[in-house]
Amino acid sequence: MKPFLPRSLSSRLIGLMLLALALSQGVSLIVYRYERAHAVRTMMREECLGRASSAVQLMNATARPERDEVLRLVNTPLARYWMSASAPQALPDWEATAKAALLHPVLGNSGVETPSLFDPEQDLCVANPGEWESHPASYWPIGMPLQLVELRKWNGYGIVVKLSDGAWLNMVYAKPAHLSNTTPAPGYYVTLLSTVIIFSFAAWLIARHIAQPLRHLTKAAERLGRGEEVAMLVEEGPDDIRKTMSTFNRMQVRLRRFVEDRTRMLAAIGHDLRTPITSLRLRAEFIRETETREKILATLAEMQAMTEASLAFASSEASAEVTRSVDLSSLLESLCDDLAELGWKVNFIGKGEKIAYLCRPDALRRALRNLIENAVRYGECARVDVKPSAENVEIIVQDDGPGISEEDRERVFAPFVRLEASRNGSTGGVGLGLAIARSIVRAHGGDIVLSAGSPGLCVRVTLPRDEEQMAGELKQRL
Repeated sequence: MKPFLPRSLSSRLIGLMLLALALSQGVSLIVYRYERAHAVRTMMREECLGRASSAVQLMNATARPERDEVLRLVNTPLARYWMSASAPQALPDWEATAKAALLHPVLGNSGVETPSLFDPEQDLCVANPGEWESHPASYWPIGMPLQLVELRKWNGYGIVVKLSDGAWLNMVYAKPAHLSNTTPAPGYYVTLLSTVIIFSFAAWLIARHIAQPLRHLTKAAERLGRGEEVAMLVEEGPDDIRKTMSTFNRMQVRLRRFVEDRTRMLAAIGHDLRTPITSLRLRAEFIRETETREKILATLAEMQAMTEASLAFASSEASAEVTRSVDLSSLLESLCDDLAELGWKVNFIGKGEKIAYLCRPDALRRALRNLIENAVRYGECARVDVKPSAENVEIIVQDDGPGISEEDRERVFAPFVRLEASRNGSTGGVGLGLAIARSIVRAHGGDIVLSAGSPGLCVRVTLPRDEEQMAGELKQRL
């Protein structure tokens, strides 16, 4: 069922309210039909008793030889009368006589017989359960005992009354199915449609009131996760939403304070380390043995490089660079051209189509430069491609080197890890290039994955896209 559920908060609230409305209307309709059927049955019972009382009084005032003719005249399309000499028979036998009477034509006002309203195959084909009910003379106004049975399957009643001269008057009253089945009036559907529109509009207003602050919170959280400067959110909406936004604001302040404190601490460490390193370099100059002096100076140079790289790595996440939209394809192409002019074997094989992307361009350029330089340094060349899709942008850097074993592909992203163990600066850096690149890419919400190429190593950089980036790309294309 999950693929068919509405995804947005507004559509789910509207769907939930419409479902509640449908259930309430269904229950109301069931109750209404039950109450209506009960009321109709009560009215039908009273009408049947009224007709029977009139027929009883008429028969008591009519001589026996004339009663059959009079009853033939008072028969109606829904009621039939006949006389019998004895008490009511068993219900199935009496029903057979009543069915024959209902199917017999009725004498109309013009003296012409009209066919019966009942269809023997549909209206009178089912036998009625139940038994005769005996009621005393006080049950109805004329003060005579009667036998009554509810013909539920025929939607009617049967009555038998003993007249004053000992004869028995029989009456059957029923309604065909096509006359008793009624549909709701047009006003019911108009009311239902109006209620649906009102409920949908109310649900839309409620969802909009709730979803708008949530959208602001989502965008702010996404920007904060990418390392951007985010203004404090205006705390609005229901209490739960306001508390969530207030918590987000406090979290943002704490994160910013933590990053600033860490940056200041690392800057102080770097500044303090430069002084003893410089002092040691000056003292090393006084060492007479050339080989020992050169080794110490080389070690101090490596320490200096590692200190500067560590500061750069730590400060990369706390960069105050402004986020802006750039053409990612042009950024890659210019980076490859710059490296190619320096004599590096770098080739940009992208199609050159415009790809608008919100990022910190200098930081992202630095990360991509590290990846391309690693490809050239260890894989002889670098082929760079970019592939946009609806959800992300994929940047691929391939080389022709020996590659990296599968167990080392994740380990090389750790700070100060080098697969080349000599620590020689001429064969590589201090082991922070990939760590800095992944840190920058993850700060943009993406990731870097290494895989085997054909030949060499394949580096895939995945950067997510959002609605603003897609809109910017469309604007640039137009």
